[in-house]
Amino acid sequence: MAPLTSSLVEYSDSDSDTSPPAKVIKTTHTTPATNQSPTSTSNHSKVSPSNSLPPLPSRFHDLYAVAPRVGQQDDPSLHGGRKRSIPHVQGNWPTHVFIEWHLSRSEFDVLNDAYHTASTVTAEAGVKLESHLKSDLGSEQPLHLSLSRPNVLATGQREGFLELLRDRLDKTRIKPFSVEFTGFEFVSNNDRTRWFFVLRATEGADTQLPRLLQLANHTFEAFEQPPLYAENGDKLDGFHVSLAWSLVEPGKDTIAKVVEALKKHVCWGKILGQSEVERLKLAIDAVKVKIGNVVHIIELGKKEKQGEAGNPKRRRASYDIHEKRNT
Repeated sequence: MAPLTSSLVEYSDSDSDTSPPAKVIKTTHTTPATNQSPTSTSNHSKVSPSNSLPPLPSRFHDLYAVAPRVGQQDDPSLHGGRKRSIPHVQGNWPTHVFIEWHLSRSEFDVLNDAYHTASTVTAEAGVKLESHLKSDLGSEQPLHLSLSRPNVLATGQREGFLELLRDRLDKTRIKPFSVEFTGFEFVSNNDRTRWFFVLRATEGADTQLPRLLQLANHTFEAFEQPPLYAENGDKLDGFHVSLAWSLVEPGKDTIAKVVEALKKHVCWGKILGQSEVERLKLAIDAVKVKIGNVVHIIELGKKEKQGEAGNPKRRRASYDIHEKRNT
C-alpha cells in the first residue's frame, strides 16, 4: 500500500462551468433504468431493501452535470476561493475526458468516513478539506477519474474531436473492466493553487487505463492541446479519484498523521482490504467527454457487441445530452 505523498497532477483551478449555454435539449439515445447504474459503478452495488424507489438511470445525472453559471468573469468568492485556470473566452469550449463513478450507498459511506477522518486531522493543522462527495447544498455527487487535462477546443473543432475519439475507442476494442485502489495521497494541481486528497488507482488487469489515457492524449495532441501527466504523453500513470480539495498545502507531519488515522479506522480495510472480496472496486464501462455543458457518453465494447454490420450511426456508442440553462 502506497504511503501518502505529495505529487504533481494536472487539475483545473475551478470546477465551475466556463462554456456558453446549450441551445437545445436533445437526447439521441435512451436506455431503460436498471437496478444498477451502467456507468462507472461498483460490481457489488445493490439497492438497499429499505429503499422503495428504484435508482435513477445514469443518463439522468448528466442532465444536471453543470451548475448554473453566474457570470463570465472569474470571481473566486463564488467558488470557494478557486480560480479558473482557463479564462472564459467566447467561442472556446472547455473539454474534459473522464470516467465517472456513481457511488452505491455502501461505497459512499466508506469513502465519506475516509474523508471525515482525514479532514478532522487536517483541520487541527489549519488545513480545511472541502469534500467532492457532496455539493455545497449537501447532495451526493459522483466522483471522477480524469483521462485528460482541462483543455479547450474551438467551436469548429468540437465535432471533429469527438468523432476522432469515438473512432479510436472503437478500434481499441477495450471491454468493460474494473480497477482497485492502492492507497491515499495528497497531490497538487499544476499551478500549485489547490491540493487534493485522492485515492490512487491501479491500471486495470490489462493496463486498460494507460491505453485509454494514451488514446485521449493523442487525440488532444491532434488539436494542439497538451496531454495529461507528461509533456510528451509518455508518463501514463498517476490515475486517481479525488475525494476532497484544499487551498492550503498540508505539511509532511499532517500527512503522516492522516495516514495513521486512516490505518486505525475501519474504512482502511474496506477500501484497501487484503482479499479481493474486501477491496473497493470501480467498474468502468464507459468514457465521458464533457465539451462545454454537453456530456457525451462513449460505451466500451459497444462496437464489438453490435458487430460490424448495420448503420454506423446506430453503432456509435455515444449519447449527446444537452442541458438547457438560464444565463
